[in-house]
Amino acid sequence: MFQPIEGNVSVYKKIVAQIQDMILKGELKKGDRLPPERQMAEMLGVGRPALKQAISALEVLGVIRSRQGDGNYITADSMDVFNPLAIRFYLDSGNQDDILEFRYILEVQMASLAASKITPEQTAEFQKLMDEIKAETENGADIETRKHYNNRFHSYIVSLCGNRLIESIYLSILDLIADLISVTDGSEFYTSHLKIFQAIRDHKPQEAAYYMADHFMRKFPNYKYYQDIHLPNS
Repeated sequence: MFQPIEGNVSVYKKIVAQIQDMILKGELKKGDRLPPERQMAEMLGVGRPALKQAISALEVLGVIRSRQGDGNYITADSMDVFNPLAIRFYLDSGNQDDILEFRYILEVQMASLAASKITPEQTAEFQKLMDEIKAETENGADIETRKHYNNRFHSYIVSLCGNRLIESIYLSILDLIADLISVTDGSEFYTSHLKIFQAIRDHKPQEAAYYMADHFMRKFPNYKYYQDIHLPNS
């Protein structure tokens, strides 16, 4: 069953890989309930923060579904965990700038589209997420918690677009995006996402695109083509 994880800086990625491999081998099947998190962390020999990050990543990928008060369930079969796009990227020796460029182009436009399409019900859900982020930040959230909320924030914007093709492409590159996230804005985590949220909430597509672009520029300042493609604030 579960095997102890060798410790390194990417423990959560090894957990993700092990669960995906178990699904591919048929050791875990759609509908199976995973062991309780405390027990599972002991079986894997990892800390609960790393396990939570792995479960969060798998949930965004659609491999796991967390049911409040009931546990975590496998929702994917062997075909769902095969990611040819990510595999091809690694085989072609893709680099971090490739991922950043793709994210920048995609997410700036997704923010604009989300601002055009967001409904009152979605606005209320988005506000709940922002309230959670604010509370965690005020309590001094650690980096793993910030990564968790960073994934939820950006993935929620994807869902707001209401475009299954965009969502499928974005979900297929989450493994690659995880490699890029080495910083999460520190003490500015909440405020760095707030302006994006406000523009989307207020149905201001151009402002949403601008603030998402600005978010990338501040977070990854060494990318040299920003000034050529950065959107002017209108």
